[in-house]
Amino acid sequence: MKKQLLILCLFIASSTAWSQVDLKIPTMGEILSEGKTNHQFSNEIQTNQIQKDLGITIWSDDFSDSSTWTIDNSGESGIDYGWNINSISEGWWSTAGINSTSGGNYAELVNGDPFAATQALDVIYNLTTVNPIDVIALGGTNQVTLQFEQYGARFNDLQEISISTDGVIFTPIGNNLDQSVLSASGGSAYSNPDIKQINLGTILSPTNAPIWIRFSWTTNYPGSASNPNVWVTYGWYIDDVKLATNPTNDLETTDSYWGTEGLNYYQIPLTQAAPIDFSATVFNAGTNTQDNVALNVEVNGALFSGTSAGVSLNSLDTTTLDLTTQFTPATISNYTATRTISMDSIDDNPSNNELSNISFNVTEYIYARDNNNVSGSTSNGADGFEVGNLYDIWQDQTVESINIRMPSGSSGATVGTEIFVKLYEIDPNATGGLANALIYVEESDPIILENNMLNTNLVVPLLAPADVYANTTYLAIAGSFTEGLRVSNAGSSYPQTSFFQDYSDGTWYYQTSTPYVRLNFESTAGLEENSQLVQVGSIYPNPVTEEASIRFNVKNTSDFNVHVSDMTGRTVYSKSITLVNGLHNFVIDTGDYGIGIYNVHVTDGASSVSRKFVKQ
Repeated sequence: MKKQLLILCLFIASSTAWSQVDLKIPTMGEILSEGKTNHQFSNEIQTNQIQKDLGITIWSDDFSDSSTWTIDNSGESGIDYGWNINSISEGWWSTAGINSTSGGNYAELVNGDPFAATQALDVIYNLTTVNPIDVIALGGTNQVTLQFEQYGARFNDLQEISISTDGVIFTPIGNNLDQSVLSASGGSAYSNPDIKQINLGTILSPTNAPIWIRFSWTTNYPGSASNPNVWVTYGWYIDDVKLATNPTNDLETTDSYWGTEGLNYYQIPLTQAAPIDFSATVFNAGTNTQDNVALNVEVNGALFSGTSAGVSLNSLDTTTLDLTTQFTPATISNYTATRTISMDSIDDNPSNNELSNISFNVTEYIYARDNNNVSGSTSNGADGFEVGNLYDIWQDQTVESINIRMPSGSSGATVGTEIFVKLYEIDPNATGGLANALIYVEESDPIILENNMLNTNLVVPLLAPADVYANTTYLAIAGSFTEGLRVSNAGSSYPQTSFFQDYSDGTWYYQTSTPYVRLNFESTAGLEENSQLVQVGSIYPNPVTEEASIRFNVKNTSDFNVHVSDMTGRTVYSKSITLVNGLHNFVIDTGDYGIGIYNVHVTDGASSVSRKFVKQ
């Protein structure tokens, strides 16, 4: 059923290459480009979502007595480095601190001020309980949960929670890597406060020794430890730490999925409508076995109703619930799927298994992975890039254009930037990473951005309509060879389903923010038709190593000159050719070219078309 992309064999075959292809490290430019003041992010506080208390609290600490904690600030001194305990927010990012239940003192993690470039490198900051906590003696059971209130935001941080039975060797039991990265590309601060719960029942034995609790901070990118960007932190605030016995009946939803073969869509052309799967992973955090645990889904009320097979779930066990039937939309309409988890018992802590409703549309022409709720954008500083989404095709059809959205404003796309869209097919049998699996299909004419093209659903026609075929996966992208492009993000993507190519190193990364890049099957969509005698495609591949290929669509037999120059204007290649009407592929040998950016000019005597390529 789900979870198996049509290109799964590609990812498996290229596992070595994919080990380095991850989320790209956010840079300080992503903060500075927004013109953020020291405290602007502190206003991005989410709704307080304190969950119902667990069982009996057997131990707690609200930092009113700082002597109950040991601080190791990795040799750094001063209030701007490492952990401190008081009631004042010391960091550069937020003046308010944490809105904890107890108020008063709290623990705060700081590492300099990135705007002043004072962050410390090669540090690990630890905050540890002074005395061990005898969980078994206090609660009579190993079935307890560690809970604390926190605030902050994540950049390149590793915010980790660990325990130890000897005060020397600490074992990680949780972290905040599930929180989004907050940057100019999107993301958000934590709720204030955010309630973090870690069930220790699967970690502690029934006869466990007393434990020490530790909160530690360092970079999440140790391989890039010399880069000051990876030591930037907004801050991490901790308060009201406690251990409580687990409730009797408590199901917790740890993951959920909806979509078709690993991809979900918020707009689906009726021609591409396919069976949609629903599933959820649940953990029994309570002490009792739960019977008849099931996932239930309704779409538009009585239109569709489905459930998973009911299962019995022992305490501390996890299971995945898959709907036994699929929903296939049959008409152009708006759809809302309501999902619930049920069991025979009454849940003592129901808020941690609530699933949000899913809304999507079946349309006539538009195929969209983004949810239309724009938040942040993707950019690449001073370098060119491509960004886009995978799309599975279930019926043969013709793509006429690709829709994109770009933000405006001081941190938006730059008017005057040359951009393009492009469509690739994915070769499922390729090895060695995504770059080797891309088969060029079609692209647009380059477009020079105008102000009226920003903050709108821009329809960019392909040079020629592109046939796409059933049971094939495609990658639709927006791109630019130079700085100035920003592509809006809207919603989140499963890992390795939305991608970003950095032209500075030629590497494809995945991103979990969904770029606003859509397929459009409408035959009348697009900008004014190109009236020139020749339409010139983009350079492929790009960046170039040995050969650059250019496709010409000639309307009438004509003489052309192909002229290549470097960024200084020096001519490195020139050739006159005669082309008859139709499609042609012209190849330029670039093996002897130096590394850099080159311009290709195609002239028919009356007009000229230019293209750029990067030589690696």
